[in-house]
Amino acid sequence: MKILITGATGSLGAYLTRYFSEKGHEIIASGKIDNPPSNLLKYAEYFKADIRQKINFPEADVIIHTAAVSDDNASLRDLMHTNASGTENIINATKSCKKFIHISSSSVYVPSDIVLTEEMTGNMNGMKLSAYGKSKLETEKILIEKSNYESCFILRPRALYGVGDKKILPRLLKMVHGNTLQHPGKMKINVSMTEYSNMAKAVDLCLNSDKKGVNIYNVSDENPYILIDVMRKISKSLYGFELKEKEIPILIPKLMSIFHIGGISPLLIRTLTKDMALDITKIKNELGYKPESNLENSLVIISGWVKNIGGVEVLKQAENYLAWEI
Repeated sequence: MKILITGATGSLGAYLTRYFSEKGHEIIASGKIDNPPSNLLKYAEYFKADIRQKINFPEADVIIHTAAVSDDNASLRDLMHTNASGTENIINATKSCKKFIHISSSSVYVPSDIVLTEEMTGNMNGMKLSAYGKSKLETEKILIEKSNYESCFILRPRALYGVGDKKILPRLLKMVHGNTLQHPGKMKINVSMTEYSNMAKAVDLCLNSDKKGVNIYNVSDENPYILIDVMRKISKSLYGFELKEKEIPILIPKLMSIFHIGGISPLLIRTLTKDMALDITKIKNELGYKPESNLENSLVIISGWVKNIGGVEVLKQAENYLAWEI
């Protein structure tokens, strides 16, 4: 099967490119940089494309759309231009595809003390969504209203992580200063996370499903985590010892987020202080999804990767090349 993957130079796009290439599919990996990583070319044909502009993609059987701007500090206008209008450009360029698999986000939900189901976006106040969340929800609406694919799958992961991650892990590790984990507030909140291999399995299930029309699913690891426990396990695994801890009064980063000081945004504060647990019953029942990876059994592999790229301080820099540094 010929599969077109957008955002192939990003962390998830890179993982999916490797995953489906190793399964024997012909992969067209799309990204906006001029010179793709050499490792990418071992797995796929590279096609340069800026989704903010009109595109002439080569024909493919399926498109897996991972390309998006997810910068916490980006403006709503820029997010809409890339995420929503960019997706519309992709729809117009892939009309011959039979199946469209879109990687959306749990940011389409407002954080809540109750477990979040797929239907809850329609019952929530859109004004409370972050700018990123608004752009992803608008993208979903465009797909629902304007796509004419035989089948369209919209997947909503939460906090994607794994080998090649240059977003979630670096963000969490920036709370470490010296040998001390400095965390805002107690961070005793329930959060879902999605390991890359679980995400790939969910995409694979969509690829092989005969369901028609638009289908929307949450995707995550089997069980939610307590965020402070996540931080402790990650830091111990990557540093090799238990760090000291210092709790920072949450008011301080909240004030910093108002003015975006130090890259701290209101979205980041929300992420660190509000429950965000996904209900994955629907994808289990309808597609047979069985997540096998979790934080504990993936940390050994992640730790090995971090050592190979040069250590924690290299990972903290979150450079783009890390997605393909395997």
